[in-house]
Amino acid sequence: MRERRNLKIHGTVQGVFFRETVRRIASRYDVTGYVRNVGFDVLEVEAEGEPGVLNAFIEDILAHPPRGARIEDVRSTAISPRGDARFLVTPSVR
Repeated sequence: MRERRNLKIHGTVQGVFFRETVRRIASRYDVTGYVRNVGFDVLEVEAEGEPGVLNAFIEDILAHPPRGARIEDVRSTAISPRGDARFLVTPSVR
C-alpha cells in the first residue's frame, strides 16, 4: 500500500541545487511527487511510494544534501496518496 509524505526542510536550502539533488535521488527510488522551494528557507518535498522505499528515499535526502546546504529542521506529515505518475521539480512558491 502506497503512502505519501509532505516534508518541509528548513535551513540553507536555496541556491545550492537542492531541488535537483532531490530529483536525482528520486530517480533511484520508485517514488512519485514533487520538490519545490517555498519562501526563502524551506524546501518542500511531497513523495509517494511503498513505505520502505519512501523511508529510504527520505533518509537518502537527509544523509546526502548538496554541498552548501544546511538542514536546520525537518517536518514530516503523512498525507493522502494522489497517484502521481512521476517525480517533478516544480516552480518555487514565494
